[in-house]
Amino acid sequence: MNIKQTLLKTSAILALCAFSSTSSATILSIGDMASFSFSSQDLFDYSADTGVQTERRDVQTVSMDRFDASLGQLLDVNIWFESDWSLGSVVQSYDTRFRASASGAGRSISRQAVRLVDPNREVEINREVTRDNCRDLLSCSDSSLATGSFSEAFDLSSFGLDDFVGNNPLDLRLVRTLVADLTRCGPYDNCVQRTKFNAWSGNVYVSYTYDDSPEPVDQEVEVNVPEPSTLVLLGMGLLGIGASRLYRKKNA
Repeated sequence: MNIKQTLLKTSAILALCAFSSTSSATILSIGDMASFSFSSQDLFDYSADTGVQTERRDVQTVSMDRFDASLGQLLDVNIWFESDWSLGSVVQSYDTRFRASASGAGRSISRQAVRLVDPNREVEINREVTRDNCRDLLSCSDSSLATGSFSEAFDLSSFGLDDFVGNNPLDLRLVRTLVADLTRCGPYDNCVQRTKFNAWSGNVYVSYTYDDSPEPVDQEVEVNVPEPSTLVLLGMGLLGIGASRLYRKKNA
């Protein structure tokens, strides 16, 4: 085979490869993160009346990016958070008339909630309770401390992907409710229930899985139009194949 035949056949192969090649879709993932933190707040309850308690509610809002439709076609969304909390509880009682031992009982509660603002969805409220019982001569004090994690993923199966596409931010609201509840106090006692060491902090995450290949203009009929350079290569290749066959026929 001479150089002319080799060049003709090579151009034919390159042209056919260029004509038959198609762009393949690429699945990518992009995400965002936001941090939050609630500092510890002291809370006191001096009332032993049934159903009366001291409560404090703190709210924070964090914002993350929605998916940018110019990146491609959104395929999946995941939103989750990871956090740690601590909760301390102290009950104190003092007998004012020295007729009986001091007696007091109470509880400290920390409720944490994470809510999607738009679209609206609230995860299960995490409730941690520490109970104390104080009983001693004249005065007593009892305390305890609990720690743990509050981590969860949102169930987004009831939402559409369009809910997470756009330029406006994706907001999540974090709500921390503290309760100091003195549940019992002796008739001649001064009692107090204290909620302390109640910090809560963590991170919220969102991830978007998408296809970065451009969508066809017409979804029903997709036509791939070869570029001019491809047509030139294809023509050269066909001519090369024809010339090669003619050459072999003359030399047969």
